[in-house]
Amino acid sequence: MRIFTLSLSLLLFILVSVQSSFAQDAVFPGGSSVGLVPPAGLVASSNFSGFEDPAKGTSIVVTEMPVEAYATIAAKFNPEGLRETGIEAAAPPENWPVEGAVVSKLIRGSQVAAGVKYRKWIVLIGAKSTTAMVTVQIPEGVAGGLSDADVDTALRSIAIRTPPSLEEQIAALPFKVADQAGFRPVRVIAGATYLLTDGPNDVAANSSQPMIVIASNLNAAPEPSARMDFAKQAFASLTGIKDVRSDNETSAEADGAEWVEIDGGAKDAASGDGLYVAQIARFEPSRYVRAILIVRDTEKDKYSERFRKLAKSMTIN
Repeated sequence: MRIFTLSLSLLLFILVSVQSSFAQDAVFPGGSSVGLVPPAGLVASSNFSGFEDPAKGTSIVVTEMPVEAYATIAAKFNPEGLRETGIEAAAPPENWPVEGAVVSKLIRGSQVAAGVKYRKWIVLIGAKSTTAMVTVQIPEGVAGGLSDADVDTALRSIAIRTPPSLEEQIAALPFKVADQAGFRPVRVIAGATYLLTDGPNDVAANSSQPMIVIASNLNAAPEPSARMDFAKQAFASLTGIKDVRSDNETSAEADGAEWVEIDGGAKDAASGDGLYVAQIARFEPSRYVRAILIVRDTEKDKYSERFRKLAKSMTIN
């Protein structure tokens, strides 16, 4: 997860009558302004913005980003750039029809993850109101899986609508925050990540403002015995910062969940400023959500208790 920078991690028009039908039937997951007609067998996911068939390991993930992110991502949207993320592209990007887009391109390829090879399709979309990526992932060798033609049909149904309000996007998140503790909502990303700050700017360059990231998971929660190690690894691997250290690690049961809290220090990767970093994760039997605070270490006392109040008000839908 990149907090201060945006990067690629975490990216032929048909008949007008058919396009109109697609737009009417498109499903817009998680308050997204990007939707499509999901293939048979896929349903809207409760864990991320998109669609899935858990039994077959198939997913379609819809990720939205600010308009200005398009140029940065497009520069890496090629076989060489994707290879850095572990994706092997079958060919250079091709132009792809997306209703409501200014520009859109498709790359087909594959990726090996956890010993499983997946077929992948990624559509990068630049629209007047958003930058988006629609990613299809299908494990090879699964009986009854989607065909290439099924995927192409779904991707030709992608449509862009007027973006929902921030309030609507927050309401569609798979978790709730009952007390924002005075922090200001900034953005919802991919229907599963919620950004807040305190100050006039939406992007806190060089840690000039506190940044809170609340993220739900794409996978099942770890077993109870593995939760602390999982939380420590997640804390240590936060991006946008460096020299991360953990000073305090605690775990407690409350409100029907296990709460794992970690805090410590780090440096801003760009400016070298000293930072205070805190992470509070709520674990339930099969789900989890975690909140992260990143702020200059000189402002720890100003924000740490407010952050804890916000984080401890998290519930999972």
